[in-house]
Order: sequence, then C-alpha cells, then structure tokens
Amino acid sequence: MVKISVIIPVYNASEFLDDAFDCLLNQTSTDFELVCVNDGSKDNSLEILEAFAAKDSRVKVIDKENGGCGSARNRGLEEAEGDYIYFFDPDDILEKNTFELAYNSAVENKSDMVVFKANIFDKDGISNRQIFFYYNKTIKKEKFNNLTFEDIKNYVLKGGYAPWSKLYKKEFLDAYDDFKFDLGLAFDDVPFHVKSMVRAKKISFVNKILYHYRVDNVNSVNSTASNGFDIFKIIDIVENILRSENRFEDLKKEFYVFQVTHILIYIISTDSDEYFRTARERFSKINRKCIEDKKILAQRFDLVLKYEDFDEFKKEYQIFMLNYEISRLERKSRKLKSENAKLKKENNKLKKENDKILSSRSWKITEPLRKIRN
Repeated sequence: MVKISVIIPVYNASEFLDDAFDCLLNQTSTDFELVCVNDGSKDNSLEILEAFAAKDSRVKVIDKENGGCGSARNRGLEEAEGDYIYFFDPDDILEKNTFELAYNSAVENKSDMVVFKANIFDKDGISNRQIFFYYNKTIKKEKFNNLTFEDIKNYVLKGGYAPWSKLYKKEFLDAYDDFKFDLGLAFDDVPFHVKSMVRAKKISFVNKILYHYRVDNVNSVNSTASNGFDIFKIIDIVENILRSENRFEDLKKEFYVFQVTHILIYIISTDSDEYFRTARERFSKINRKCIEDKKILAQRFDLVLKYEDFDEFKKEYQIFMLNYEISRLERKSRKLKSENAKLKKENNKLKKENDKILSSRSWKITEPLRKIRN
C-alpha cells in the first residue's frame, strides 16, 4: 500500500498535463500513486499519460469510455490502493509540499479528512484571492487540528464543494457504501462534499494555500446554463442526505439559503419559463424567515414570488440586479476614496517629517560625510 492515491479524471487535457505532472511527480513526499482515468479523451491525452507511466511506476493509467468527471472519479476510487484518497483536476496546480503537509496533518491528528486552502490563477499568473474555507477567520488556531461538525457546520453548504481541497482517509470512505459521485448530473461533487462534512468525526485544517485553481480553461466543464435544471435534483439529494444523517434541523436555515442562492444563479441564464415556474413552486414552500437576514437574497426571492409571468419577472429582476451592481460599485468607490484620503493624510505627515529632517542643522553638517561615504 502507498500513503496516498491521487485520482485524476482526464478528458481532453493534453495541453495541461506537463504542468500537472511537474507539480505531482516532484512532491516532497514521494509515497503515492497517480491513478489517471482517461475518460474517452479525443485529443492525445491518453498517449501523454502512457508516456508518463512508462517513465514512472507511480503512474497508473485507466482508459474508459466517456462518462463524465464523476464516472472517472468513481473508477479511480475502485482502483485506489492508498491509505488516503486525493482528487486532482489536471488543469490545475499544486504546491509541491501539499501531500507532505496534508498527510502529516491527517496522521498526526487521526483525521477522517484534511481541508486546505486554495486560490485561483490564469495565464497572467497566480492571484492572491483565496477561495473557500476561511476557517482561519472564524475558528481559533488551536482548533485547527481537531475540528468537529459543530466547528465547521457553517461551511457545509457555503461552497468549497470541489474535492481537490481535501484529503480523505480511505478507511473513512470505505465505511459507507455510498461515497460515490452521482452520475449524469452536473454539480456531482456537492453531495460527496456534504456527506463527508456531516459524517467526519474529526477534521483537520492546514492553514496554507496549497491548490491553485485555473479559471481560464475554455474546455472546462463549467456550471453553465445548460446545467441549470440539475440544481433542483442536487438540492433534493442534499436534503435527503441531511435528513438521513439527522443533520437537517442543525442546518435547516443554511439549507434554505443554499437552495434559494443556487436556484437564483440560473434563473436568468437558463431563459426558461419551466425553470422559472419550478423556482416559484420551490420558493412558495420556503419560510421567508429562514432567509430574511440575507437582505439582497430575500429581495430577489420576493421578486420570484411577485411575478407569474417569466418575461415580466426577467425585466424587473435585471433592473434590480443592475441597481444592486451600481450600489455595490458606489460603496466600493466610497471605500476607496476614504482609503485614499487616509493615505494622503499619512503622506503629508511623512512629507513634513522628511522636510524637517532635510532642513535640520545635523543633516546639513553631515552632508560632506555622506558625499565621502557615497
């Protein structure tokens, strides 16, 4: 057995594989296997994978018909032999000490799963913008190695659904018969994430950005408008998970915020009367008190229920979102002006101090010495 099985679903990723294998094969911890599942790629991804496998025995290649990312990950899980499971997307990049830090945290803290931070990058380089898991802002540092559900419950339904920011103990996953990715659905990583977060007895957190997520891959399977209808199915699956794990009451308010938020994401982009009617039906069953402290979300929620005609709603909703964006930019502008005024004040203060130094008797007397030193 190896320490970590890294499961990599590959579909038409040939242009990224060299960079991916550079960060993977040069990890500071070397005891791992790369389970590469070629999911019916139409480019030369398979040939590249096989070339890496010929050079390094840690690389395993599985070739299968196209079935989607979830299908490829499930196949990788079947073949994985490591003590821990890690999922990696081949168009992204890892810090080269990721396996070492995550594995050590898992073993030392006997964690069912380890969570770490991520940021984004594109052709212009790596951004300092962090995404997901702001544990360091809400949880005391001394808790990082011993997080329970009570510590992280506010994060279960607030994003970070992708599995590539987590290391899983295989024994933990194997203890259940349903730790699989749902097939034929967009957003299939959401149920997997929710199951792991509500079931894990102990979670540890590495307070470092270890994963760099690419945002400019035009071939990436993004959350596009065509996937919008799947969100209703995902919401139902998540509700069933929470109820079956006896966590629905613990996360009832968070669940309804999650539901409204994600339905609204696609209500315009799908441009569908059927989607709109389904959204109205769902919203009519939600107690508004569950979302009323989210002011903008509640206002958008009200607009859906106010209109029966999709075209009328769409016009009003677009005006609302435009006004919201204008208000947001105005707030940002005021903040920047305030910061600029503070900087000007500080700059003037420093300038006065500098002028005072330059006009001082000691500065003038020491001028010959400074010339000699130069």
